[in-house]
Amino acid sequence: MAKPKWWNYNHTLLVLTWSGWISIYLARSVLPPVLPVLAEELGLTYTQSGLQETAYLIGYIIIKIPAGLLANRIGQKKVLAISMIGYGLANLLISVAAGFYEIFVLRLLVGLFQGIHLPISNALLSDRFKEKQNIAIGINESGPNIGNTLAYPIAVFILSLYGWRYAFALLSLPAFLLSLATFTLMKPEFVVSNIEIKEQNDNLRNYIHILLPLAIAHGTYNLILRTTFTFTPIFLVEFRGISIDTAGLISTILPLAGIFAKISSGFISDYFGGKNSICVAIFLSSFFLSSLVLVPVNSVLPLNLIFLGLSLYSFSPIIYSSTTSSLPSNYKSTGLGLVTMFGNFVGAISTTLIGKLIDIRGFSYSFLLLSLLSLVSAAIIFISLDLKALNNPEKS
Repeated sequence: MAKPKWWNYNHTLLVLTWSGWISIYLARSVLPPVLPVLAEELGLTYTQSGLQETAYLIGYIIIKIPAGLLANRIGQKKVLAISMIGYGLANLLISVAAGFYEIFVLRLLVGLFQGIHLPISNALLSDRFKEKQNIAIGINESGPNIGNTLAYPIAVFILSLYGWRYAFALLSLPAFLLSLATFTLMKPEFVVSNIEIKEQNDNLRNYIHILLPLAIAHGTYNLILRTTFTFTPIFLVEFRGISIDTAGLISTILPLAGIFAKISSGFISDYFGGKNSICVAIFLSSFFLSSLVLVPVNSVLPLNLIFLGLSLYSFSPIIYSSTTSSLPSNYKSTGLGLVTMFGNFVGAISTTLIGKLIDIRGFSYSFLLLSLLSLVSAAIIFISLDLKALNNPEKS
């Protein structure tokens, strides 16, 4: 079948990176739905079960900056393709794991290899799509929501027929297929010399006035995201008195709304500008988060969660495109790695801190305090983010 006349290599690259996100979340999200069966079979405690996500986040966070440096040395194509093989193999090996320590190490490796994708893929799209990068990155970042939405029912279906080991094995296969497609279809990108790398490490400090407020923005995004992702179901049951089944169904509204939010985020950023879009999205997210406890009417909950999902998920792609559009090509992966590493770290510790706060002061106090902190961060970002730097033409 002939390709449409408007189709070019940039679109092929976008499909590859977008599919990469779906593959990542098919592998990453297989654990939660099969965990009850896995934990019972292997005799894992609740603490050991929770540490599997900690292991993943450790690997996912620490690879962010090295990923950009490695891509500059050997090329983005090789790094992306090898990372797919890496997390596919690590996830596959979980299917034959015999206990806690084996799974812990393998989950750390899954996170390590998967953490490579975000800074490398978005840096590539930024270079290729230039002035249209906001839209391309927004479409690319819808992949995690789609992958996460697909992973749960598929994992449960495989679990019910063949068991948890087959769920890990089968949901690892897309990574190997995508690696082959990447090696075949992706063009080699630039490789930076050792001299340029040294200069890059020195000169990246010149962009701290851009990277710091964007890191705060990504930290705010992760703070709200991890809180709502983790505690929305139990909030609906305990605070709003909704049944478990209904709460689980209502909770899916957030990631589903996120698909549309991310796809449309590029158009929003193009129209309103990166800084304004980020700050307004944080303001709206804090507003709809606080309204969950301030508006005691269950009938409006679905609408509230739709608006929360649309506002919350809209500003992460804008953070990424604002970062990449502000940096020269050989700084993009590393700069984006710095921004997302901070945000992911905030996300990693936020669920424990917010959970403790809920234990002590309850949902109302915790959600309202989180909303207030988000508004403060929006003010800091609006004041400190250099709009002129964001709008400067890209340097080569």
